[in-house]
Amino acid sequence: MIEFTEKGYLHLTADEAARFPTNTVIALVRGEELWLMPVRRAASGGLLLKQINRQGDRSLYVGELLRDRPGGLPVGKRSGRWDERMGALCIPLEPA
Repeated sequence: MIEFTEKGYLHLTADEAARFPTNTVIALVRGEELWLMPVRRAASGGLLLKQINRQGDRSLYVGELLRDRPGGLPVGKRSGRWDERMGALCIPLEPA
């Protein structure tokens, strides 16, 4: 389960974060989804996935990217889907 927090963070479970082996991602808003795409080399830049517990769950700050969208920051749990063709974890910004 993926969760947007009120403070602008996105929390990923360890299983979801495993798709990003360098712990670095590019975040893009595409329509009504947030896409997270892996960065091949950490030196290339991107947003850092920080470990938040012993289970290996990760968190990243997406508040700057999403704060100006209509409706404000998304808050709550979401289910993401992996788009194999785009190589991205796609997360709906609105609840289902």
